[in-house]
Amino acid sequence: MVKNSQIDNFLNLFQNIIDILPYFVMVVDEDHEIIIINDNVKKALEHEKGPIIGSYCPRLIHGTDEPFPGCPLEESIVQGGAVTKELYDPFYGKWITSAIYPLLYKSKNDKRLYLHIVYDISELKKAEETILEQNLFLTSILDSLSQPFYVIDADDYTIKLANSAANFGELNDKSKCYRLTHKSSKPCNSKKHPCPVQEIKKTRKPFTVEHIHYPKDGEPVEYEVQGYPIFGENGRITHIIEYTFDITDRKRAREKLFNTQVSLEEKSRNLNEKNIALKVLLEHLGEEKKDIKKNYITNIKTLIVPYLDKLSNSSLNESQKTLIEIVTTNISEVTHDFAKKLMDDTLNLTPVETRVANMVKNYKTAKEIAELMHISENTVKAHFSNIRSKLGIKNKKINLRYHLQSLLKE
Repeated sequence: MVKNSQIDNFLNLFQNIIDILPYFVMVVDEDHEIIIINDNVKKALEHEKGPIIGSYCPRLIHGTDEPFPGCPLEESIVQGGAVTKELYDPFYGKWITSAIYPLLYKSKNDKRLYLHIVYDISELKKAEETILEQNLFLTSILDSLSQPFYVIDADDYTIKLANSAANFGELNDKSKCYRLTHKSSKPCNSKKHPCPVQEIKKTRKPFTVEHIHYPKDGEPVEYEVQGYPIFGENGRITHIIEYTFDITDRKRAREKLFNTQVSLEEKSRNLNEKNIALKVLLEHLGEEKKDIKKNYITNIKTLIVPYLDKLSNSSLNESQKTLIEIVTTNISEVTHDFAKKLMDDTLNLTPVETRVANMVKNYKTAKEIAELMHISENTVKAHFSNIRSKLGIKNKKINLRYHLQSLLKE
């Protein structure tokens, strides 16, 4: 049995100890009666009237005649051990941490004593709420991004933070970037897939690379991975931000464009080769045309003209000789493309007008032409008028014969 003098000695020693603590410290019995308080409690309750020691704690501290809802003393009495709780006290408008520790001693009234420690955590709660709000704000911003965004621990490749577009699920210590994005058991290390984390740690600069990622479900996706360093104390890189863009469609379009360009270049080469072949063919045809024309003229001069010469030297009347002369002249004109020029679509001369124009060029008068063609002289003159009109020299002082002869020179 503990004597009252021992309790008094203990309480005096205990009083000296709790006055040093920066918290609100009390000793209460199991009925919530205040046995001891430290200086912090005294200062906080100086405005209160009446004694503090021996008062009913809920009434003095919380203004209620019943135990404060959630009071840890009630739970400690039932459980028989220490209880710590975070509570909001509407009486003071503050958040507190309230802790109860059972003591080995009892009061003079033989009631169990409890050490009651309370400290104000309102500022801490505000800071936590601020951090929570900031985290929610940051999360909402990251989740608004349509492309995967995540933060990687630069030391062990663990993904510490990711938005919903990354589709990584719940993150833990095993959430390595290479495991979630490449389904690999080790970090990327190849020329085709260099590791952004390693490159950034090496250069200390942002790094961009194209990777093929393997989502939890679905086909592989080609991404452009943009990595950025996060520097900690002493300039050490602590984390890497990776922001990725799905470039599968872009790559396919690029490949399609490349294939189209290759196809166009091939067609261009084929067309160029065909153009060269066509040019050679046209040149060959031109040469053949020249040869044909040359042979044509040669054959006329060899096979026809000599016989016309013999015929013109035979016993012919004047009219026959004139016809022979015209034939000879026309053959000469044909070989010089005069008839072709007269029949040109731009001149639009009729066959009869062409014959008349040919004879005018060869110094035949209207009368001679009328006799040779067996038409009247007035008809011949009408042909003269039509020819001048079609040649654009009607009502102009231009000699028709000279004009026709000039056509050979063009």
